[in-house]
Amino acid sequence: MRNAFTKMMALTAVLFVGMAFYAQAEDMSLDIGGGVDIMSDYVWRGQLLTDEPVVQPYVDVGLEGLTLSAWGSIDTTDVNERGSETYNFQEMDYTLSYAVSPTEGIDLEGGGIYYDFPGTGASGTAEVFLSGTLSNVLLTPSATVYYDVDEVDGVYAKAQVGHTFGLTERLGLNLSAGLGWGDQDYNDAYFGVSDSEVNDLALDATLEYEVNEVVSISGYLGYSTLLGSSVEDAGEDAYGDSDILSGGIGLSFTY
Repeated sequence: MRNAFTKMMALTAVLFVGMAFYAQAEDMSLDIGGGVDIMSDYVWRGQLLTDEPVVQPYVDVGLEGLTLSAWGSIDTTDVNERGSETYNFQEMDYTLSYAVSPTEGIDLEGGGIYYDFPGTGASGTAEVFLSGTLSNVLLTPSATVYYDVDEVDGVYAKAQVGHTFGLTERLGLNLSAGLGWGDQDYNDAYFGVSDSEVNDLALDATLEYEVNEVVSISGYLGYSTLLGSSVEDAGEDAYGDSDILSGGIGLSFTY
């Protein structure tokens, strides 16, 4: 855990210092955000990776459309214990992305993600991604394509719709639904299934309250299920469950 924590803190320091100096030199606005979520379990693309509570801290630094971020998932129990360490960083993700709006109502973003698994002994891997959002259309439809360029060499794509309802001046409710698809290589790597299928459906609700201009608190409830018959059967064997109801709370800040 100590090495993983050190790597995360070192990356965070580099992000802050490097981008802060550049922003100061160019007289640009530096956007800094972060927070921590406490979740009942860890679900990723329909896969139940940890079925006990996890703590997931993150930090983002943005400058003129360019964003660098670090995100981690820490076990709070010994469910994935290795050796004598109980509270392990099971995963750390590092993302570099660039967002642009070529015209009003169309938002594009592309970048790369490196996934590190210091608490599992598994090899890390990397993805590149491209997403598009129609921000002026009802339910704000979006689509993202991820291509693993390292260990998996496969494609995962997700289509999503969502809307935020302003309940009060500071309280908002976001509802979203997403459908994921994996090609043959992706499904073979994660499920041992040599078929491309519609993999998972995710339904999410997030209630967020702005305490002030900097701090927000949120509550989250989500449902995820594996859909493809082959993927569903393999997912139950590999991850223990294919229908997952999860929840959590979060604290975030922005500057």
